Amino acid sequence: MVSPVIGNVTPWGDQGYTILEEGELNPGTHRLEVRHYLVADRSGETLPQRFPSLEVARSYIEEIGKA
Repeated sequence: MVSPVIGNVTPWGDQGYTILEEGELNPGTHRLEVRHYLVADRSGETLPQRFPSLEVARSYIEEIGKA
């Protein structure tokens, strides 16, 4: 069983949210194969949703910022 690995973390918006890459390390290339994206709130807690792309995660943060 392969454990998930967090890759790059990107701050987004003005509410303190960040987007995290989550995937698996490719043993042949030693590169992260991103499977999906997570969103963390300003306290660092990840939300339960997983997003298929960086753009979808950004849109989600922008929507919850309007609420």
